Amino acid sequence: MSPMSTDKDLLAEATRVAAAYDLIGMFGHLSYYPEPSGDHYLLSPGAGFQKQKCAGDDVYDVAFDDEWVPGLPLEIYMHSEVHRMHPEVGALVHSHSPALTQLSTLAEVPGEALLLHASFWPDVVPVFEETHLVVERHDAVHLIEQLGDSPLILMRWHGAVIVGATLEEAVFRSIQAEANAQALLTAMASGRPYVSLPAGPERQRTAESVITPRMLGLHRNYQAAQLSSKES
Repeated sequence: MSPMSTDKDLLAEATRVAAAYDLIGMFGHLSYYPEPSGDHYLLSPGAGFQKQKCAGDDVYDVAFDDEWVPGLPLEIYMHSEVHRMHPEVGALVHSHSPALTQLSTLAEVPGEALLLHASFWPDVVPVFEETHLVVERHDAVHLIEQLGDSPLILMRWHGAVIVGATLEEAVFRSIQAEANAQALLTAMASGRPYVSLPAGPERQRTAESVITPRMLGLHRNYQAAQLSSKES
């Protein structure tokens, strides 16, 4: 991405990265809140749009109180309410990735982190239990209340919501959360004992030492180069 890239370009690039990793499929979407004191945010297109082709001109500028209109994601309000209720959240990814979706069907969702780069994984994973899409604002408020200060929440039979302080962090967490979910499912299916990262404050210290702003910047640059190579 060039130095003249706009915030819309950055979200479009992140959307293409998420699509390349099969995180969002037809129904997933991302938001970016570049001005934490503002009442607008940026939102990727809704269902049916070819996310791997998202460009800056395809990104929507949305106000917190805007209502859904065709072209926007049906579940727009999870984005409006997370940025309203938690202005420290710079980006949200609504993921439909395969392993996270499968993990959402387990009666007891594991709180183990099996990968260093997934050391942000919460000890207790919140799960949103509703059987319907989050297409009403009050349901979005309920979802974000359940999310609290967790980096992610699973949506039963549906997928996940992953947040980050920055767009780079949210995309990184989405990729690594899917990898951790896949590692957990594989380890459980093996029937053999497995070793997870320590929980609690020690895991948090691990995350802080491994997932640094420098590493997130390197990861974003790597993903941008990978995209550029595929798109050229």
